[in-house]
Amino acid sequence: MIKNIYFIEAKSPGSHIFSFTALPRLGSILLATILKNHGYHTKVFIEDLVVPDWKQLEDADMICISAISATATRAFHIAEKYTRLGIPVVLGGVHSTFLADESLLYADYVVRGEGEETLVELLAHLNAGKPLDSINGLSFKNSAHEIVHNPPRALLKDLNDAPIPDFSLVYKWAEKAKALPVATSRGCPFACKFCSVIPMFGREYRFKSIERMIEELKAASSHKGHVFFIDDNFAANKKRTKTLLQAIIDNNIKMEWSAQVRTDVAKDTELLLLMKKAGCFAVYIGFESINPATLSLYNKGQRLEDIENSIKAVKRHSIRIHGMFVLGSDTDDISTIRNTAIFAKKLDIDSIQFMMLTPLPGTPVFEELKSSGRLIHTDWSKYDAHHAVFEPKLMSAFELQVETLKAMAKFYSWPAIFRNLWQFDFFYAVVGLYGKRSIRKALAETKSYMEQLKDSITAEFDRKTDKLRQFVQQRQGKSKNIILNTASLEKNESTFFSTFLTKLDNELIVNKEEFRVNKNTLSITPLVERIKSQQQQGMQILSEFYEAHRDKLASTKVINIESISLFKTCENIGLLLNANAKKIRKAYEQALKSIGGNAFECNLVLVMVEK
Repeated sequence: MIKNIYFIEAKSPGSHIFSFTALPRLGSILLATILKNHGYHTKVFIEDLVVPDWKQLEDADMICISAISATATRAFHIAEKYTRLGIPVVLGGVHSTFLADESLLYADYVVRGEGEETLVELLAHLNAGKPLDSINGLSFKNSAHEIVHNPPRALLKDLNDAPIPDFSLVYKWAEKAKALPVATSRGCPFACKFCSVIPMFGREYRFKSIERMIEELKAASSHKGHVFFIDDNFAANKKRTKTLLQAIIDNNIKMEWSAQVRTDVAKDTELLLLMKKAGCFAVYIGFESINPATLSLYNKGQRLEDIENSIKAVKRHSIRIHGMFVLGSDTDDISTIRNTAIFAKKLDIDSIQFMMLTPLPGTPVFEELKSSGRLIHTDWSKYDAHHAVFEPKLMSAFELQVETLKAMAKFYSWPAIFRNLWQFDFFYAVVGLYGKRSIRKALAETKSYMEQLKDSITAEFDRKTDKLRQFVQQRQGKSKNIILNTASLEKNESTFFSTFLTKLDNELIVNKEEFRVNKNTLSITPLVERIKSQQQQGMQILSEFYEAHRDKLASTKVINIESISLFKTCENIGLLLNANAKKIRKAYEQALKSIGGNAFECNLVLVMVEK
């Protein structure tokens, strides 16, 4: 008989500015409350809040573990531990919803999507010895150890049906908690390509009633801590939000709170006035980007002007701003990151978070990058928006990683910290110190992660060419000569590659007139074609080139590399020549300048000649 059911919220892999105050997700607490009301004995252990009582957990009849992608690796580790002890394990949350097969490698059951009804049915069926095939939203392994995915469960129709979360079920909550999560709605209609909210909770907003929210907020305000509205957009329905705020004021609920909103709050002065009067301390706004092309690519539905106006309007009402930017889209380059840091400081945002675009399972971005082979790895502990995990188009993964951290470091600077101290703004002075410490730690750890990135990228490059390591080894100690065949190149392309190769290494000799191979010389010839007919034309030129120089190419090795951008082409050449990222970037920028700054798309065919 399953009676003791303990929930674990897996620990985040690292700290950053957003973890300044540990804020638990609400799912485990809500589910524990529901099961308690059904007569089960439940407890919630939140690793980011306090180290769990592992001994007490061994008394469980079932362990339920919640995870997002960044905490999935830790969740799997915990699941394995209790599976070995013979305790049934259930995995749930966003990550397991979209990668249920992977999760079932470590657990007995996966609850997909909203789990309020699914988990109750699972326990009832297990205790009654009934088959599990009829439970919508459940994935499991049957008696033959085959994976079964039952049909998905429909989203909850009435959020009022769920009980008010019982935070007393959380281990050491009263001692450790400083912020309390409250949800007034679920869903979002805006379809940002990198966000998993719609795949998980749907495009239609579902709201709790005002009466129910007042009851819940009265309970929350008695906690005496900061309240954080975890809605993906607290002001999604402005009329309803105003009604709620007025009800908070009318019921004399005294609490300090923060919430996530969009830039469109700036257009409603009445809303901002009510927010401040009802106790709003800060808003978390997903600005995402200052690059118009990126905002369009993200389907964000806002302009740079909207961002600037929202900051000014919110600040006028003495509400603090935590700005969140997502960097690394296919239209972002290094200058985008640097300009974003300047922008954030210029408009006096109180705190910021520069996040690297992270392709989370279940999102369109994940599917796009996976299908195009641009995911560098699937070490989920690095899918926390603070590590580069894919190959960007207009910069390298190394540059995205380092430049984003440097941009954060510029924002959380000593002058900014001292300015807050001078203004007696001790809270944000402490936030600045915390941010500075977190960034310093992240930069120190970046060297190790950069080596991991290099190994991953090099391994992928090796799979494409099977020649990189051999080529680099053969190149050691030999004279170098780059011969650029210009027959297939337009003038600006020839100029670009001549400049790039020369700037990449001043010992290289670029000879455009004739093909010469001297003894002990390695020659590499890039043949560049327009992307529209890249493979066919590239191979045709290669064939003609080979026929013209058959007698000199007895030991020729041919490598095909399809490049997604001119920069990636140059990065591939740089890797072949064992150049570091900084040198590749500098040579690329100088070459781009030589043709007026206009990049062109290309496909690259390399011919390596060894004599």
